[in-house]
Amino acid sequence: MKKPRKILIVKTGFSEFLDRGISTTISLGDVLICTSILHLYKNDEVTWITDWQARYLLRDNPYIKQLLIFGTPALEGIVANSFDIVINLEKDIGICTFLNRVAAKKKYGFYFNDKTHNITTRKRSTQYLLSGQENHRDIQKNALELLYETVDRNWDGQGLILRSRRRNRVKYDVGFNHSVGSKWPTKAWPMEHWKELERILQAKNYSITWQQGHKNISKYIEWINSCRVLVTSDSLGQAIGQALGKEVITLYGPTNYLRMQGVPNVEVVPSTLVCPHRPCYMPMCIHDKFCMDFISPEKVAGICGSHLP
Repeated sequence: MKKPRKILIVKTGFSEFLDRGISTTISLGDVLICTSILHLYKNDEVTWITDWQARYLLRDNPYIKQLLIFGTPALEGIVANSFDIVINLEKDIGICTFLNRVAAKKKYGFYFNDKTHNITTRKRSTQYLLSGQENHRDIQKNALELLYETVDRNWDGQGLILRSRRRNRVKYDVGFNHSVGSKWPTKAWPMEHWKELERILQAKNYSITWQQGHKNISKYIEWINSCRVLVTSDSLGQAIGQALGKEVITLYGPTNYLRMQGVPNVEVVPSTLVCPHRPCYMPMCIHDKFCMDFISPEKVAGICGSHLP
């Protein structure tokens, strides 16, 4: 039997894999999306460093041997060890600089270049990740393809990995994951569209449930698990629904729908508004037409129906 390799993965959520910014608001959805890479290392010994807010999403993951919370003790501990592979998926300058001190046979992802004094990537093909996919509208690849490319592998349809403590039976036909985070309020679909979608679906005798438990990860996962179909914005709910094997319908406006195009059990619904600035990734729309207004409730209802008995 082949000896297990020692793998270190650093993904805290301080930066999004396809966004150039660093934020104190942890991107939990981005952390969960990056679990897809664990399929490559399921026979190895994986240590994963993350932020404490993301710990529940990674807890009990069958492919993570050691889960460490980002901080001085965790960082000092890894310096004392050597690894076969180190994968850094964070663009934080402190993390990139620190990981230069960690011994490994191979390193992938982002690092601090002492010669050029900036953050870069170890593969030329992934240099554009430093500025974010929104600046590369011609790239026809989704987030998982880019993630696998970062470690010099090809994505072959592998999904996300989330170990839910409870496998609830389905209670509702459609769940409305309507709330959005504070980072990008422009992701929100207008409430009148949600209410119109509810009216259409209820007229067809489908059972509807509105978002619950989003301030408690455990309860939030339980709620999503109770839905057969999830309608959502580009958010953590999308990633959880995908990981749980739900049929996920994701509404896209200011962010790039290509990041989830072709991903298993996710159907993307981009806005029909023709706007030269999309995807803008702006927290506030400065134009006279708001892209999320241009996603029809009737269209979304039809897609829901195609996934329901």
